[in-house]
Amino acid sequence: MINANVVYYFLIGQRADVVKHPDNLQPEGKFAAREPEEWTPGERAPVIKRSDNLKPEGKFQDRAPDKWEPAEKANVVKHPDNLLPEGQFTSRQHEEWAPGERADVIKRQDNLKPEGKFQEQPKHEYMPGERANVVKHADNLQPEGQFASRQPDQWAPGERADVVKRQDNLRPEGQFQVKPQEKWQPGEKANVVKHPDNLQPEGQFAARQPEEWAPGERAPTVKRQDNLRPEGRFQGRPKEEWTPGKIDFQLTIVFEECNVNPMCYMIIEMKLLIFCRRACKCSETFR
Repeated sequence: MINANVVYYFLIGQRADVVKHPDNLQPEGKFAAREPEEWTPGERAPVIKRSDNLKPEGKFQDRAPDKWEPAEKANVVKHPDNLLPEGQFTSRQHEEWAPGERADVIKRQDNLKPEGKFQEQPKHEYMPGERANVVKHADNLQPEGQFASRQPDQWAPGERADVVKRQDNLRPEGQFQVKPQEKWQPGEKANVVKHPDNLQPEGQFAARQPEEWAPGERAPTVKRQDNLRPEGRFQGRPKEEWTPGKIDFQLTIVFEECNVNPMCYMIIEMKLLIFCRRACKCSETFR
């Protein structure tokens, strides 16, 4: 039995402190902000209405308004009878709510007291179970002869009953009436009737004048003069050298006494050493 425990210890890397160097760069004067622009409505073309001789004549026939009238409702008919309620109705009495009564808790006195310590269930340590050896007893039972297996069935088509047609005196007489073929013809269309009138367009139609494209006006870019100039050299970020971290591990191997060849212990020890070296290389590459 081999128990191998590998323990890794990781260390936090060192980080350089942030260094801010003093300088003499300060903004002076006022910043030139963007001037606000005033809003003005756009120009709109005037509306032109052409004169014509089209005038409505006579009165327009509107839809006659319908007057609202209530619907007719049947009269309620109550037939006379001699059924009259007598006396007073017995209604349900109103019950008042009240909390229920609960019996008092009575604890009897006794002389039962726990003495000594409680005996808990002992903890069982885990151990691998023992397995009994397989024992095969000798006997004189041997299979003799050949086993009778199932014979493969050959495929053959099934038998089909003969078709029997009974004789009768039913015969079709005359000719079958087929659906007549219909010829396609174009449909009839009513003639277009245009009634004469005295409406004629006069003069020329005022079409929309095409507008020429022109680029928009853009305000000139204004750059203010100032006395801000970078002086000296800029101090860049120092380059940090990479160094691998440290990994400490502990390997414990426990061998139990058993009837095994000593060469097996040497082979197991060599494989564990190779595994530990590969684990160190993998930790350095993935860091």
